[in-house]
Amino acid sequence: MASDVLERFMGLRDRDYARQGLLVCEGRLVLEKALAAGLELDSALCVPADEAGLRDRLAPGTPLEVLPQAELASLVGFSFHRGVLALAKRPPFKPANSLPAGHTLVLWNVTDPDNLGTLIRSAAALGARSVCLGGGCADPYGRKALRASMGVVLGLPVAALASLDELKGLPGRERRLVVAAALTEQACSPSRVIRRAGRRPVALVVGNEGWGLPDDVVGACDLAVRLPMSAGVDSLNVAAAGAILTWELFSRRGRFATR
Repeated sequence: MASDVLERFMGLRDRDYARQGLLVCEGRLVLEKALAAGLELDSALCVPADEAGLRDRLAPGTPLEVLPQAELASLVGFSFHRGVLALAKRPPFKPANSLPAGHTLVLWNVTDPDNLGTLIRSAAALGARSVCLGGGCADPYGRKALRASMGVVLGLPVAALASLDELKGLPGRERRLVVAAALTEQACSPSRVIRRAGRRPVALVVGNEGWGLPDDVVGACDLAVRLPMSAGVDSLNVAAAGAILTWELFSRRGRFATR
């Protein structure tokens, strides 16, 4: 008969954990990010090779079960080979008016968790100080998104924007330049955005992989930006485009990146 701890991990359904205020840390790197962010661990699983190191990191009294690799994979229902799994308490979303100054990544209807996690990971690496999630986005604390972001999202303030009005009233709007990534005729080059922004930080708004940003979201932004591409290629994967744009608009501006 399975222990209470093992039963907690059977099936690994994100929606069930979310209702309980939990998230799944898959692998050592994501778990390290959760611990660094100060998240409280509920319970953990690991293979024998990771037991000693994990026990040293867990708070006293945190339940831990040790299983051979094959049994662990059978329990969770997929081919798991990262050695460590843990359940942690979810961090709450921050109020939008509490976000720190500096560049922010705004995601709108980014439904694919892998794209969402990769966008957050790239933006954080290239100067984003926070993340805002508009309508329709995947769960940034879901297992796939966490894995794609390598847990980086756990160290960033994340706000949920309930409506377009909240984007229009984004805190620091008088200082931030709000820029839509959009394939429109009016969209300008990254270099023009940089000139327009001057010393102001940027809020980069990125939309759905298939159909981009709605017109009303683009209209709520100060201007639109697009990447010049070779003839015959009309678009990039949203995670690739987002990484290039965050490099151009956040990182390349050097000492202005967090102002």
